[in-house]
Amino acid sequence: MRRTAKNLGTSPGLILSCVNEFGERCFTPLELKEKLNPKWSGNLGIDGKPVKLKGKELTILLAVDQPTQDLVHIDLVDRENEAECSRFLLTVRDEMNYPIRTIVSDLGKGKVLIDLIEKLFPDIPHQACVVHFARYVDLTLPKSKKSPYHTQNQFLRETIKEILFSDSYNDAEELFIRLWNMKQSFQTYYQKRILMSLKRHFKLLTAHFFHLELPRDNNITENIVKKLNRKLKLIDGFKNKQNAFNFLKLWAAYYRFEPFTASNYSYRNGKSPLHLAQASYPKIDWLTSCQKGSVK
Repeated sequence: MRRTAKNLGTSPGLILSCVNEFGERCFTPLELKEKLNPKWSGNLGIDGKPVKLKGKELTILLAVDQPTQDLVHIDLVDRENEAECSRFLLTVRDEMNYPIRTIVSDLGKGKVLIDLIEKLFPDIPHQACVVHFARYVDLTLPKSKKSPYHTQNQFLRETIKEILFSDSYNDAEELFIRLWNMKQSFQTYYQKRILMSLKRHFKLLTAHFFHLELPRDNNITENIVKKLNRKLKLIDGFKNKQNAFNFLKLWAAYYRFEPFTASNYSYRNGKSPLHLAQASYPKIDWLTSCQKGSVK
């Protein structure tokens, strides 16, 4: 932010003030949905990102239409608890009228999100992200070669990776049964914890084998979170929660109107997430398009 301000010959405070002013007038995701009428697939990705505001940890929740990568909804909540997550999911379903067909998410903190999805959408196919689970395994198992359990840790890590990225459900199930039958040979608390977690979530981690439209990972949503994170790092901080939410509204609109330029899928390049979602909007700049009083 300081570098940008220097290049523009102004102060970081003035830039933040302008961002907040435009963010205040920016359409919310629900208002944009009503104005532009995007056509979503029903294949939903959900993720959360912790952020700090004056030392207090808040959570940004995101819902993303997977094929179009359009940002269906974004919100800033005090914490990732049952009440806040429930309100977020019900907004997506009942106010955004998102036609939910499948859901992919990570396992979340304390299973709050997982339990809520099962409660609110019991008949919707739900996949837990295998990449997040593999990352959890990698972070939990010590990598030190000096550990007396190094060989076991390596074996457990590699076998679980094979299970998560198997080519078929039968292969995944066979590997899991073989590993579970060896559970007595794993001595440490962290090895046992990982095995129990794998057993408990096996159905969620393998749902994609039974529903072809389900991805096995939540990479699309996580990549959008990474884009947001790069912007947040440029901000020195927010005065309050409302200012932070104004920034999120503005960033979300920018992301949705901005065309892809380096996608691995050539048909996306030159098209924005809203374009891919067949939204109807005037051919004017994104900032004017997202400001109240501009979109007809």
